[in-house]
Amino acid sequence: MNTAPIAPGAAVPTLARAFAARLARSALGASAFGALAASLDAGWAVAGAGEDPTLKLATYLADIGVITPVALAAGLLAGVAAIAADPSRPPSPATLVASLRLRAIGRPADIAAFVPLAVLAAFLWMTLCAHLARALLGLEAAPLLVGTAIAAGSLGLGLIAGLAVLALTPPLRRALANASDGRPACVDPAVTGGVALGVAAALFAFGVATGGVSGEGGLFGIYGVFKRPELDLRAPAILLVVALAAFLAQAAARTVRAPLALVLALLPLGLTARAASSLGAEPAVAQAIERGAPLGSKGLAILRRAADRDGDRAAALFGGGDCDDRNPRVHPLAEEILDNGVDDDCSGGDLTAAKLAELTPARPAAPAPSPEAAARVPADLNVVLITIDTLRWDLGYAGNPRPVSPNLDALAARSTVFERAYALASYTGKSIGPMLIGKYGSETHRNWGHFNKFGAEDTFVAERLKGAGVRAMSVHGHRYFGSFGGLDRGFDVVDMSAAPPEGAPWDVDNKATSPALTDAALRLLAAPENTGGRFFLWVHYLDPHADYLRHDDPPGFGTASQRDLYDGEVAFTDKHIGRLLDAIAAAPFGKRTAIVVTSDHGEAFGEHKMFRHGFELWEELVRVPLIVHVPGAPPSRVQARRSLIDLAPTLLDLMRVPGPAEGAPADDFLSGVSLLPDVLLAPGEQAAAHDVLIDMPAGPYNDARRSFLRGDLKLTISGGARFELYDLANDPEERKNLWGTPAAKETGKQAEIELRYAAQRARLREVQVTGARK
Repeated sequence: MNTAPIAPGAAVPTLARAFAARLARSALGASAFGALAASLDAGWAVAGAGEDPTLKLATYLADIGVITPVALAAGLLAGVAAIAADPSRPPSPATLVASLRLRAIGRPADIAAFVPLAVLAAFLWMTLCAHLARALLGLEAAPLLVGTAIAAGSLGLGLIAGLAVLALTPPLRRALANASDGRPACVDPAVTGGVALGVAAALFAFGVATGGVSGEGGLFGIYGVFKRPELDLRAPAILLVVALAAFLAQAAARTVRAPLALVLALLPLGLTARAASSLGAEPAVAQAIERGAPLGSKGLAILRRAADRDGDRAAALFGGGDCDDRNPRVHPLAEEILDNGVDDDCSGGDLTAAKLAELTPARPAAPAPSPEAAARVPADLNVVLITIDTLRWDLGYAGNPRPVSPNLDALAARSTVFERAYALASYTGKSIGPMLIGKYGSETHRNWGHFNKFGAEDTFVAERLKGAGVRAMSVHGHRYFGSFGGLDRGFDVVDMSAAPPEGAPWDVDNKATSPALTDAALRLLAAPENTGGRFFLWVHYLDPHADYLRHDDPPGFGTASQRDLYDGEVAFTDKHIGRLLDAIAAAPFGKRTAIVVTSDHGEAFGEHKMFRHGFELWEELVRVPLIVHVPGAPPSRVQARRSLIDLAPTLLDLMRVPGPAEGAPADDFLSGVSLLPDVLLAPGEQAAAHDVLIDMPAGPYNDARRSFLRGDLKLTISGGARFELYDLANDPEERKNLWGTPAAKETGKQAEIELRYAAQRARLREVQVTGARK
């Protein structure tokens, strides 16, 4: 094959054929490296799957299928870039260096000075743009305005960087060209450019090593964010390698004829077609890719979106679960309408009212408390609600060998401890609001944001208490809990003195707030106008949330691991909660003040290959502490599973404030029941078992997830279409998915819990929210 450079005067058809041939070879390089990358990508996906060769092979083949379109798109862009870089011949490392040296002929010192300055200026520009974006994204301003400001600032910084390069090039040229003291002149742009790249890499590494995980720590400390355990850069890294392979394949595969290169490049699309039809019947493969394949999960999401024919965010292909892709009202997340003859939610058939009644026996009523127990509870209780962000359930009173929570342990010893309590979601925006409204997340009127804003149709518990004459106060260290999301509604006082000032980035957590939160709460409790009558106080502690800081008092548990730092944060928070608990106990109102302690979600430290929280509903993410101290009630332990959907009714019951009355608007309801009967159980009585629903609707950064717990069985539903079943009694770490196994089918466990979940879902009064609602 002729590989001579194309003459400038070549005919247009000849150029077009040459460029098309180069693009075909780029596609071949991208496709080949995409298949190689899939072996690594799928390996991450099935890590921990044991020795199931069938699952591993199926996952690898499906991963090639979902990666190939993404790889080909990257290859096409890289191929165009290669043609733009050198239209006359395919680029390679040698030709790129030769081209650079060729451009230096006649002015070697100029180019040798310009190249390293351009490299360093580009690195500095990127660094400053990152700082600019970090500062502007923390502002509570319209996204369009922030985006425009970032774009304008980046352009301005780029202009300054370009002018600086032009200004510094002459003096550097003279320094490089004028040899002295026996030193030779350095006028090779390949050498100076390589040195500049090395310097930039060293500065980047220095920034990663010295910067904080929120980007603090000086100019280059912004790169400290790359130390975040949850920051997964494997997908862009794989895609970058694929693009580089496509860029260089034009030269490396120059002996492969263009038609053959194109055919070979497109061959893996056969696996794409196979994945389109097979993933629906292979839920384990689809879930492995969704959860564990860094690049495959992105490709699968893109393909599902592209295959969605009716725009309902679900597809019939690629395991999307849509049973009617021509009807936007029918999809896995749709509301099931009883007796309409349509399988609205693609659950396998229409749910009838008769079947729903059969599957929905009356919820077991808790035994009525004895008159003696009820008489010991003050009739004019105050309530202090303490929520602790990102607090796992495994505190000291729950068996943690570390002394992480001595003050909460002491409170638990004189309170009712709910040993198996569950949050409503695995991150704050979709858990704290529904918890204080008393509705499941899917039942709330919310926007599509990650930090949800809740509409006036939903009534917060503080609004109900204030309507009954209770003084309502709250203390917070994060501005989300103020007016932004509506979480301030109903409170007479919202103390934000511990929160960062207006304009500070929301995602930066480099300040301990527990001391200031307790101080603010104590100031409120010391004011007679706040405690002269009945009051409700909510304090939300933040410090266990990442980023984890090191504390000297108490000394903590070292810095060897993220868990060590986290436990130190928990102990630090516990110390300052102890100050609040001591002040309440010593106050005149202490003997008639109930205290409730819980969390919005948990935290992962490598379990299920996850760090931090959000996205999933594993036990470590959604099981939370729940301590209810009621003056006069004996200490007890409740082992039956309970949900924080019951928190709002419990708070109202403690303060003897009624919930929604009969005839209330359709939007005014509570989905849970009071836990006070559990608190007032007579010695020896056992709390009745209740089903538990964890409901995390979809958002801009998470797919829809639900878990339904009945006894020790936990059914987890992803995107409304993919199911997992775990037996928590025998598999508390959720390692063995029983869904689809002969044992689960033959015993009837799978069929029963699926029907029970369908009935639970049919009782939800869902509010459909999509990205169109901002």
